Amino acid sequence: MKPPLGATLELGVKQLSADQSLTFTLYRRYIFPLDGMNYWIKVPGSGTVTTAGTQTLPGLASHTADGGAAIQVSPGGVGSLDIVGGTIVNPSAAADQGLATAEPLFVDFTGPAYSHVTATTHQLNPGDSISIPANCTTGAWVNSPSDRHKFTCVLQKSVPSVTMPVQVQVQGSFHYSVATDQLEDATVDSNDCIFTSLTEIQPFNQIGPDYLYIAHYGLLTFAFSSRGRLYEQADLYHYRGQALRSRHSTQIIDDYTTFNPTLTVSNSLPIWLNMPNYVPPYPGFICEFPLYPSFLVDDNLSPPFGAVHIDDTETVEMAIDWGPRWQQSDLCREKVTIHLYGVDNLMAGDFVSFVQQYSLDWMKLGLSNMPAVKDIKLPAPEFKIIAQRKRIDFEINYRQNVARDEARQFILGAKVQWIPQWLTGDP
Repeated sequence: MKPPLGATLELGVKQLSADQSLTFTLYRRYIFPLDGMNYWIKVPGSGTVTTAGTQTLPGLASHTADGGAAIQVSPGGVGSLDIVGGTIVNPSAAADQGLATAEPLFVDFTGPAYSHVTATTHQLNPGDSISIPANCTTGAWVNSPSDRHKFTCVLQKSVPSVTMPVQVQVQGSFHYSVATDQLEDATVDSNDCIFTSLTEIQPFNQIGPDYLYIAHYGLLTFAFSSRGRLYEQADLYHYRGQALRSRHSTQIIDDYTTFNPTLTVSNSLPIWLNMPNYVPPYPGFICEFPLYPSFLVDDNLSPPFGAVHIDDTETVEMAIDWGPRWQQSDLCREKVTIHLYGVDNLMAGDFVSFVQQYSLDWMKLGLSNMPAVKDIKLPAPEFKIIAQRKRIDFEINYRQNVARDEARQFILGAKVQWIPQWLTGDP
């Protein structure tokens, strides 16, 4: 049952949109092992898919008890291990807070909250919200000056199995704006899309990181990256995202039978992606964490991990050199930046030594500098903390045919020639 304001706005949305509805179709992510490129492949059929995902559940409490006494709203300890996030909302109206006058709510993610601002206790003014971090082992706590202050707390819990519909039809109103960008290398249209839904789209809350709902409207293909602030009395849900730009259309696959990926990158990335698999046959340094291509790191990945960013690829030869397979095989040099998260000083130093030893053992790349491990500040103001982030800048030399051969060996060891059940849609 919608609140009075929400019922009125629902009628307005239906009239303005002429009872418009959109159909969202489920796509699954495929990561090409040679170069880490992401593709989204349409799941065929119209049934359901069972996969790991998330479940939305209410917090441990929906109102405070006694004024000035902290109350826990998200589990800590072992109970927090499956909690991948959540939201705490302080209602904007006094009536929704259950009070005569609207007042702030106080939140703490390090222990019991105070009823005033401290180094770790944050103030939520009426209408404000705050996100609960994943795996918060100390739990989330709230406090208020008055007794029985009502609030909203929603948690997201990872579950091993959730059933997702392949197609979701949602009623609402779709808006988009168009801007043309004339760039040096292309002229493209940018479309900012907003969909006002009459109901919350529950599958969006349950979907796992390897799935994505994509919709089509005319010539537009779009997905949503955020949801606007919710005004509970309006009971309308605003989803926002950018439509697919023409330059990225190669990564969305509607027909898997036409999908035949090949090596895309033209630099040393295959060497770096395969490098953590090397374990010396003698006691020596190893890479203790996975490496990902820059901009293609898995969603909300927990440290430790590293991201490889490559710049300034250039040849050091005067003419084209051809390799044994009649492919260009120049001697090249590059600047490679490794971004590390959750890695302490010892692990970072060991990684530098590992790269040096790998270079000596296999001679697939050569180092032309002695890199220093740099600490990079990445603050989180809400929690008064910084991430364990480091950066290492390598300058390397390598031959192009070696990088291609590394990719070829990588895929022979990682890719099998079969079509997964989810791709064919067969029962």
